[in-house]
Amino acid sequence: MSSLNQCSFIGRLGRDPDLVYTPEGKPLARFSLAVDSEGKTATGEKYPPLWLTITCWDRLAEVVYKYARKGSLVFVQGRLQVRPYLDRTGVERTAVGISASTVKFLSSPRAGETSTEAHAAGEDLPDVLDPDAYPQEFSEIR
Repeated sequence: MSSLNQCSFIGRLGRDPDLVYTPEGKPLARFSLAVDSEGKTATGEKYPPLWLTITCWDRLAEVVYKYARKGSLVFVQGRLQVRPYLDRTGVERTAVGISASTVKFLSSPRAGETSTEAHAAGEDLPDVLDPDAYPQEFSEIR
């Protein structure tokens, strides 16, 4: 039986992307994405946004790092990745993220720049990313 792991989101960057290189020299960019939720709670309050960690590789990582900024509205398409990690206090948590294959910029570019649509072929994550190359609360583990 065939399977499909593909998802799409439109949201705003919660921070500027970070760009690092793996020990093999592959570019890796990461940013947080806030996706607004529809509707309101029983008390009339708006639902909080869904926060996702977006990971981009290779040329897509470089383009996202160059053009995307905190608050940019983007369309992201890629593979859903769910993995456990230990937080700083030792409590096991679950990280939900997207390994992006497409990032499309929907908001106006910064002054003097042109709008860009970036596509890159999705690639498998390495088994373990060198923690010194990109310190985070969790490492990229398949």
